Amino acid sequence: MTQQGTITTDHRMGFARIVFSHPSHNSMPSSLLAELVKQIDDAAADASVRAVLIRGAGDDTFCAGANLDELLSIEDEATGKNFFMGFANVILAMRRCPKPIVVAVQGKAIGGGVGIAAAADYTLGCKGAQVKLSELAIAIGPFVILPALIRKMGVSAASELCLDTEWHDSQWAKAKGLYQRVYAGPEELFREARLLAKRLAEHSPAASTRLKQSLWSGTDHWPQELAERAAVTGKLVLTDEAKNALAKFKKK
Repeated sequence: MTQQGTITTDHRMGFARIVFSHPSHNSMPSSLLAELVKQIDDAAADASVRAVLIRGAGDDTFCAGANLDELLSIEDEATGKNFFMGFANVILAMRRCPKPIVVAVQGKAIGGGVGIAAAADYTLGCKGAQVKLSELAIAIGPFVILPALIRKMGVSAASELCLDTEWHDSQWAKAKGLYQRVYAGPEELFREARLLAKRLAEHSPAASTRLKQSLWSGTDHWPQELAERAAVTGKLVLTDEAKNALAKFKKK
C-alpha cells in the first residue's frame, strides 16, 4: 500500500463493490478522491452493474476525512478550492450515478467521511460508527458537505453536528436519519450491506433510475453550489487562525 492509498473494485456480483484504503485512518488525499470519482462513474456506465456498495477498509475508521498533510500544504486560494472540490466531486458523482448507492460505515467517520455517508441512497452503520465534524474547531467549516447533510438529516440535526464539533454515536446518527440501520459490528454490517446491494441489483434498472432521480429532486444546482462552497473553504484554510489550529491538531 502506498501513502496515496488504494481503491479496489469488484463488478462481478451484479453490483459494484468499491473499497477505499489509506494508511492514515482512511483519510483522503486528492488522488484518492479523484480515483473514487472515477470508480463511481465507471460503475454508473457499466450495464452489468445495477447497484453500488462503497466502504472503507479495516474495522476501526471508515474515513478520517481530508488528508491532513495535504491540507497543511495549501498555499493559495486556487489550490485550496481544488482540494475541497475533491469531496465535492465525490458527492456529485454519487448524486449523478443512476444506480442506488449503499455506503457501509464500519468505524469512525470524520469530516468528508460523514459527507460520503450522507450522500448515499442507503447508509448502514455499526456500533462503532461514530461521526464528527471538527471543521469549525479548525477555523473553517463543513461547507462542501453541508447540502448532503441537510438533505439527509434536516437542518436541525446538521446544525447540531456542525456546531458541536464533538463525537456523536451511531444511535444518534440513526435517530437523526444519517444511518438507516445500525448493526453490532463490522462483520455483520458488511454481510448485510452485501445482501442489501444484491437485493437492490435485482430491481428494474429503469425503475431504480427513475426513483433515484425523484429522490434527488431539487439538487440540480449542486454542481455550482458545491464549487462555490469549495472556494469559500479554500480561502478560509489560508487564514492564520486556520493554519495555527491545523498545526495544533496535527500534534495531537
